[in-house]
Parts: sequence; C-alpha cells; structure tokens
Amino acid sequence: MSTSQKKRTSHSLVEYVEGHRPSNHLDLLSVGDGGNDEVVNKRKSITETVSSRISCVDLMLLGMNLSDSDDNSDDNSDDNSDDDSDIKSKGDDVFEENTSHWHKPFKSEFEPMEMRCLALVAHNHMKPAMKEFVASHKELLKKFRLTGTNTTMTMLRELFGDDPSVQYGPGFCSGPLGGDAELSALMCLQDLGGIIFFMDPLSAHPHQADIDSLVRLANVHNIMLCPNPASAHAMCFVLEKALIDGRSDLIPSFFFTLQSPGVRVYKADQARAFAENSCLHDRSMTDKPRARRTGKEAIMESGYLVNK
Repeated sequence: MSTSQKKRTSHSLVEYVEGHRPSNHLDLLSVGDGGNDEVVNKRKSITETVSSRISCVDLMLLGMNLSDSDDNSDDNSDDNSDDDSDIKSKGDDVFEENTSHWHKPFKSEFEPMEMRCLALVAHNHMKPAMKEFVASHKELLKKFRLTGTNTTMTMLRELFGDDPSVQYGPGFCSGPLGGDAELSALMCLQDLGGIIFFMDPLSAHPHQADIDSLVRLANVHNIMLCPNPASAHAMCFVLEKALIDGRSDLIPSFFFTLQSPGVRVYKADQARAFAENSCLHDRSMTDKPRARRTGKEAIMESGYLVNK
C-alpha cells in the first residue's frame, strides 16, 4: 500500500469513527500526544466519564488499571492534585451507588433446582479475579446451583459461609486432576447450563487437552460460556433479567438441551457415509460369492501355514 493510500485509509477511518460515535462520547481523536493542560484534563476526564458508567469493582474485574494514568506528566502532578482528589471523591460515590445494585436481594422466578448447574472455574492466576467477581455478584450467583473444580468450590463455600439459600451441585477434582473432564461429563449428562471460566492465556497448563475438550463440548452443546471477566460481567445483566422476569428464552441452555447448528450437518454427513459404506459392502458380497471355508483353509490360503 502506497503512502497516499495509507493517508486516505486513515482519513476514511477517522471519518467513519466520527460519524458513528455517540454524541456523549469524548472527542478522543482530537487528543494528541502533547503534554499541555488541555490534553491532561481530557485524559483525566476519560477516567471520570468511565467511572460514572461502571463501578470501580467492575473495572477491576475487567482488568482495567485504575491507578493514576498521569504518572508521566510530572510537571502537572502538583497543580492537578486537587482535581485528582475531586475525581476520586466522585468515583467513590459512584462506586457505592453502582456496587449496591449487585448486593440488592431480588426474587427469582426460577428455583435453583429448576435449572441446570452454573459452573465457576478459574486458573491459578485468575483466582483472585474470580474471588472478586463472586463477592460482588453473590446475590445473583446464589440463585443458581453452583458447581466447579475443587479450589473454586472451596472459595465459594468460604464466601457464602453458612447461607442456607445457597445450593451446590456436584463437586469435582482440581483441573489438572480431571476436574475439567468431569465438568464435560456433567455437560453430556445434560445437567450443566453455563460455565464462567476465567482462563489464563499467559500460562501453560498440564491439562490443556481437558481445557480444549471442555470448551469444544460447550460449543457442541451450545451452552453459555464466559471465558473472561468482561463476558462474565456482561452476562450477569442477562442472567438477572431472565430470573426476575421469568424468561427462560434468555438463558435457554439452563432449561433445554441444545446443540450447535453444525451437529445437524455432521450427523447428516455421517449417515451418508454409513449408507455408502453399507451399499459397497452389500455389493461386494453379492458380486463375489465365496464358498464357505474352514479356518485351516483360510490360513493356508494366506500363506502362513504350509500344508505338508
């Protein structure tokens, strides 16, 4: 691609973003790399705007670093200390307001035993994130029968304590000892409706084959799968609405046995291949009839036995 084509492509992208950006979105494209006050203030306002829409806990669950983003702007750190405290104060207020939503009790139209299990799984480096997620979504999660691998189930019992309203499904081994394979079996037994699986993409796992199998079968059986904190956080809104409104159509894998659209094609191909093989076998038996032979005659014909 030539330089002029790159400039035209870049210009077209800017125009596209400008035309599709919501009206209340910050003009991020106008923020350059300079260190003037206007740029610094706009960067600070980004944090303030995001904090007004999502709680600090949710931001941490999504992996966003909420530390001061202006560490490199040493010249303006002292002058803007008051602004930082104001933003932090507003963020604390929003934190209390938004996190209170997930701690409010609500009535579910479905009992836990009426739905299939919800599995919670996290790799070692992701367990702190899973603990924060469970702690901030306890009221929602305890509306399901909870299951998972050994360490996660231990964490759930510690967080929920002696709450009699919490129901647990079957417990399994640790992942490397077969826990993921056991979850796959539970799925095939049609008692697993969804998986919240905080996967660690930066570490090697001795049971990678089991992890791949679990993810593949989740796709085969078309059940809800959240492989990271962002998807889990978004799915919580759907789960809550489905329980409050009694809408099983929003979370069908917790009530019905589903399958990937590819399963129908796979079964059709298998049936066709079986029919073709059966036809070829019948034709070979009809075209070349053979007299019945004894076992010794068959061995002699094969050359393994010399008749003396």
